[in-house]
Amino acid sequence: MTAVVVDQEYVPAGTGKVLLRRVAAPHEYTECEVLQREIWGAGGMSPASLRDMVTAQHNGGLVLGAFTPDDELVGFVFSFPGIRDGLLMQCSVVAAVRPTWQNLGIGLRLKHFQARLAAEAGFDLISWTFDPLSGRNARFNLNMLGAVGVEYLVNEYGVGFGLQAGLETDRVLVTWTLPPSGPALVLPHQGGTPVNEFTVDSRRLPRPGDYTLSSTADTVLVQLPWNIYTICNADRELAVRWRNTSRAILGGYLGQGYHAIGIRPSSAAGMATHLLCRGRR
Repeated sequence: MTAVVVDQEYVPAGTGKVLLRRVAAPHEYTECEVLQREIWGAGGMSPASLRDMVTAQHNGGLVLGAFTPDDELVGFVFSFPGIRDGLLMQCSVVAAVRPTWQNLGIGLRLKHFQARLAAEAGFDLISWTFDPLSGRNARFNLNMLGAVGVEYLVNEYGVGFGLQAGLETDRVLVTWTLPPSGPALVLPHQGGTPVNEFTVDSRRLPRPGDYTLSSTADTVLVQLPWNIYTICNADRELAVRWRNTSRAILGGYLGQGYHAIGIRPSSAAGMATHLLCRGRR
């Protein structure tokens, strides 16, 4: 007997609940376009279009929305099928939650809903990218979801606009094996070998210092800014230096076979510590 795949589920959100289901009607896809502009601004990166999302939805992709009881779209994820190293995967392009509905766990539940449907459809993994100089995104992807950073991508989308104006769009590619094995890894509070230094200037902004790419420790620790956009607003040249530093260190170690598994926030000058381990965890 063939199992029935249930394409919807109710999940808690604050004091209420939202319905997770496939986006269906044309006006719902249009709402997805509008939500992207609301979050990233009209001058930000080109949003996923109605045409692309509809095409993906009908050809093995997933466009999944979070809807209130009044049928208001408050978040969505969008992915399309692909292949990596012979494995079937969903290439996740967008994960967005309306600002007034953030910090309620909707993004996390949308990603797990995406993972369940992808696994039930026979996919092996989900992949996507994130900015390693956005600590909030790194913590969500690595610590909370348990995805693993496997490759450093240089200026993947060209020089940014809007929030990312003037910065090259380096990204870390993560893979999330399906079905997820459970809660993300509990990161050790101690251990690991630091591989770079930083100083703090008179404005309390961190400045990159010396680093090494020759460590062979099982776990290396890379210190990078928690929020590159705060630095960019104060000193664009310094933000570019941090982008280049991230490229050299993360790109260097990921290229040597290390994998990014998590991030530790630090109270020191808005910094964070990235944990990279040899091989997969």
